[in-house]
Amino acid sequence: MSRSSKKRAPRVLVIAPHPDDEALATGGVIQEHLRKGHVVKVLLVTCGDGQRRGLLLPPRHFLRLGERRYRESLDALRTLGVHEKRVIALGYPDRGLAHLSESPYRSRYTKVCAVPYEWAYRPGAPYTREALLTDLAEIFTDERPQLIYLPHPRDRHGDHQAVSLFVHAVVRELGLAPQLRHYLIHYGAWPFPLGRCFDKPLVPPRSLRDHTHWLVHELRPHQIERKYQAIRCYRTQTQYIEDHLLSYVRRNELFDLSPDPSPTREGGSPLGG
Repeated sequence: MSRSSKKRAPRVLVIAPHPDDEALATGGVIQEHLRKGHVVKVLLVTCGDGQRRGLLLPPRHFLRLGERRYRESLDALRTLGVHEKRVIALGYPDRGLAHLSESPYRSRYTKVCAVPYEWAYRPGAPYTREALLTDLAEIFTDERPQLIYLPHPRDRHGDHQAVSLFVHAVVRELGLAPQLRHYLIHYGAWPFPLGRCFDKPLVPPRSLRDHTHWLVHELRPHQIERKYQAIRCYRTQTQYIEDHLLSYVRRNELFDLSPDPSPTREGGSPLGG
């Protein structure tokens, strides 16, 4: 058999608004895709360079935070089996994605209006809606993923809602047809209870159980343990909210295949119109 006639390995793209979302939501299923020989890439939309508890700190603090959180993701994904060459970091503004428009947005934290990281996908890209949509379109065209993991449109974090809308818009515009698996991170006190509940199932919030199509992916014991070790790599976050982060380490992961769209947030859709 010639090399050209070999079957192309399935390609999987995990899209995370912030460093740590990829492990919290898909730390188990990433391992399963790799076990099956699939090509897994991870796209970090922001580098997590915003943190409300330190809002009065100087911009250089938040730039260092972005660098550190990016490195934490590389360590966590290495634990899960993903090489750093398969991690794409865009570097758009943390806690600012829902505010992107035609004019460059200025981060409340780093005080910059363009991607400041030299190792990012496109250093110097302006913080605009058009720039982010262009980057997503280029990446989707290059990668042609058959399966995309992305935030749930009903997630209550503005960055997560924005990324969900951006991804759906680009997939439609390009005429692609990947399977979309939506994961939930921010939804009130969910998941409950907090802390280490590795033997308990992860179930959808009560208000989302009747109108959604949830895929339940069961994890093997060693996958649960490795996911736990990966989450421990996010030290900038575990020092504040370790119990919450560990709440996502359960015996399964959940993905909504056909979610209802989220209500319009105050300020309108991040896609404009």
